[in-house]
Amino acid sequence: MKIDEQNYIPQNESSISMKVAFIDESGSPSPNDNKQFFVVAALITNSSRAIELHVKRTRRTLRVRSPRNELKATHSRPVVIKRLLKAIGQEECDIYAVVVDKHGIKPELAETVYRVAVGRTVLRCVQDHPELHLYLDKRYTNHRQRLELERVMRKAIASIPEHIVIIEQVDSTAYPGLQAVDFVAWALAQKHEQNEVWAREIIAHCIVAEEIIEAKKLAALPGSR
Repeated sequence: MKIDEQNYIPQNESSISMKVAFIDESGSPSPNDNKQFFVVAALITNSSRAIELHVKRTRRTLRVRSPRNELKATHSRPVVIKRLLKAIGQEECDIYAVVVDKHGIKPELAETVYRVAVGRTVLRCVQDHPELHLYLDKRYTNHRQRLELERVMRKAIASIPEHIVIIEQVDSTAYPGLQAVDFVAWALAQKHEQNEVWAREIIAHCIVAEEIIEAKKLAALPGSR
C-alpha cells in the first residue's frame, strides 16, 4: 500500500487525552558487537503530528521520497542530525531512556536483556503517563517473539493503577515518529559509547529519565525469563 506522507497519521491514532510514545533502540543487546552500551529510548508527545512533520521535512530536504529509504542517524551527516534533533527539542515532548551496560553478559541472554530493557523503559513512561499509545519498531518477525515482548512489557506495568496502554509493534519505515526516536536513541548512545555529547545536549532539556543499569542485573530481574 502506498503511503501518503503529506497526510500520514499513525493508524488507530489515540484520543486527545492519550499521549503517544515512540520507542526504539540504538546498538545491539548482544555482547558480540564489541560495544559496551545498548540504549532503549522513548519519545513521548501529546500528538505525533508535529514530530512526524519534522521527519518528513528532513526527508524532503534530503530528497528521500520512498518510505523504504527511512531516516537513520547512523547514515546521516552531523548537520542533518543537528537539524532534526533541534526540531524535536522545540516540541513539547519527554524523553525516557534505559542505558544498558553489557559488560559480562552472556550472548544467549541478549534477547532477554532487550525485552527487559524495553519493559523497564515502558514502566518509567507509564508511571508518568498512565494513558499511552506505544509504537515500537518491530524487532521480531516471529509472532511468538512479539507476544513474548508484549508479555514482558505488560508485566512491567501491571502494578500501575488505572493505566490504559495500547502497544503496537510496527515497521519504522512507515512511521516517521520511530525514525525521530532513532535519532534520540543514537544521541544518547554516542554520549555513553563515544563520550560525544553534542547531540544529546540539543535534546537535554527534554530528557526526564536516563537510567544506566548493568545487563546482568536486568537478566536477573523477576519476570525476565
